[in-house]
Amino acid sequence: MSREKVVINEALQELRASGYEMAKGEPDIRGWKVKNSINQTIGKVKEVLFDVRSQKVRYLIVDLDGKPINLLSRDVIIPVGLAELDQTENIVFFPDVTVGHLASLPEYKKGKISYLTERQIRDVFIPRDSSAAEKLADIEAHEYPEREAFYNHDYFDENRMYRRRKTDNKIREAYEDDRYVDYVDSKRYVRSKGDSKVIKEDRSAEDDIVYVPDEKDPSVLRRARVERRDH
Repeated sequence: MSREKVVINEALQELRASGYEMAKGEPDIRGWKVKNSINQTIGKVKEVLFDVRSQKVRYLIVDLDGKPINLLSRDVIIPVGLAELDQTENIVFFPDVTVGHLASLPEYKKGKISYLTERQIRDVFIPRDSSAAEKLADIEAHEYPEREAFYNHDYFDENRMYRRRKTDNKIREAYEDDRYVDYVDSKRYVRSKGDSKVIKEDRSAEDDIVYVPDEKDPSVLRRARVERRDH
């Protein structure tokens, strides 16, 4: 078995380049204003990071205007579950994201999101000494190397973003009285028309690849290829 350090999470792609697009009738939030908890406009949604394997949006790429909050202007990514759409206007709110959170986020660089970067971003919002972090650590300990375990938190739940939107009645009703009912809309994203990019849905070619935590830093996964020998 040979090992190679995985630096980039290749499954995360900007939606425009992923071979998928928003289904008709779904709100396309790209270009929408971004506001904080005190209604300040702090930027706009530049793109979304789409997980082509799970077909879920994991992060919003925000073109941050740092001037109103005395921060450096730059692109950052924020977990999708922290966003809320305005009921009717084309506005994205981040009611629970503080200036401290934004100051701590690394700058987003296209095509260079590593597993370690994702860990650092998650730690900004879920500190390692919190009970939520302890719960996640327990989940990951039992579910590694399944990558989905990393996102097993409300902050990565895409459905939370739609709970205030009037046009999304099923999701909004699911959150009434703080009662969450799992809702999955498999038709939210569709293949781009005329897209020539081949998206690998048949994973047979990846059957010989496994992911294991790095011995020195478990937040970094290593890719291992199983060598099959003829006897």
